[in-house]
Amino acid sequence: MGTEERLLKKTKMKIKSLCIFNSIREDEVIKKLYRMIDILDNKDKDIEAILDCYNDFAYELISNSSDSLKKYLIDKLVSEDNLLSKMVEKRNTEKISYVKEVASKELDYIKEISEINSRKIKEIIIDSYNLDEEESLIIGSMMEWNMNMEAGYKNTYSDIYKFKEKIFKKKCWNDVLEMLIDFYKSYGCGEFAKYRAFVWENCDKEGKLKGIDKPDPITLSELIGYESQQDEIIKNTLRFLKGYSANNILLYGDRGTGKSSTVKAIINEYYSMGLRLIELKKENLKDFTKIIRLLKNKPQKFIIFIDDLVFEENEDSYSAMKTILDGGVENRPDNMIIYATTNRRHLVKETFADRAGLGSSNSSDEIYANDTIQEKLSLSDRFGITISFMAPDQNKFLEIVQGLVKSRGLEVEEEYLFREAKKWELWYNGRSARTAKQFVDWIEGEILDNKKDEE
Repeated sequence: MGTEERLLKKTKMKIKSLCIFNSIREDEVIKKLYRMIDILDNKDKDIEAILDCYNDFAYELISNSSDSLKKYLIDKLVSEDNLLSKMVEKRNTEKISYVKEVASKELDYIKEISEINSRKIKEIIIDSYNLDEEESLIIGSMMEWNMNMEAGYKNTYSDIYKFKEKIFKKKCWNDVLEMLIDFYKSYGCGEFAKYRAFVWENCDKEGKLKGIDKPDPITLSELIGYESQQDEIIKNTLRFLKGYSANNILLYGDRGTGKSSTVKAIINEYYSMGLRLIELKKENLKDFTKIIRLLKNKPQKFIIFIDDLVFEENEDSYSAMKTILDGGVENRPDNMIIYATTNRRHLVKETFADRAGLGSSNSSDEIYANDTIQEKLSLSDRFGITISFMAPDQNKFLEIVQGLVKSRGLEVEEEYLFREAKKWELWYNGRSARTAKQFVDWIEGEILDNKKDEE
């Protein structure tokens, strides 16, 4: 048996031997790789069949992962569930010890599979079919992959990309095993390692989590003027992450003051510590028990985020929210906390009739009118912490504008900046952190536009 034949047979054996990382063996890209190698190894098909399989594999790989089989497989190790990650998630140390030796060998096999490149496969095709010069040129012009094996990850700004880069640079992937176990402990695997933020969707009465590919990249440093509010939320979040007692938080205040942005910035700041966000719409509060069962054994910590929370009269979701905050039959686990935003301090829309106790014409009902009103007003009190975000006065508004200009490195004459900012808040949406950001976006665009005209 020649060197090329041994390479093909060994590669097929390595793919089929994967058990701990079975998800890689069953992956569509790897199935197409196996099919290509199997046909080439058996030499029982004509050249057209080989080329079809080659292009099927190349197309599938490039559709999913640019031109790098190595990076594709690293992504699978990090973000796809496997037997090892499931054992780590269940904290089954006995079974982890049992599979370590096999897992270590499989990691080396995956490393070797990841380094198969198009140039080598093309050489085998040309040699196997005794192609002439013109035919060889056709094979040589076909799509390539893994041709730049030294090119690592460009964006190593996050801990997950830094971890992938470490794997990429390792000569032997059995050295990665302990790192991988630690990673699964901190980040989990599957979608909870891949995404930092999710939305809960309910379609045809079937609720499910959907990962957000590009969550809002807002950072705490960009949210100027509400530092004391941020500090309180950060302290509560860090206690939660450390496993200490922490409170649900209601962020209350005027529109555009940065309530929602603060929660999103908290996730961006602390997701590397295992923090994740689940955005839950008010109408899906009835699904909270499903969410509990899905998340309660995960290693991550979850903020259940309910944005713009306000209830109408006799709304069903009001009772669901009350039950969630009070604790139902199935208690909220320690790895979940609720952060909600609202523009209404007491969360329930009141009418003048409510305030006057005139909600019913039945005199017997009126006896309990005050109790009903107090019950409505008490919902916000069930949050452990309420933090107010009020619209800024003019001095605070200008301070926010100035801070944003400075953070972006823009050079604007102060008198002009303040004059235009005052015009902006009069013409548009009044004074708020959101209005300040919109104004600075405009100023930045003006500066860039003027520079281009000068050039």
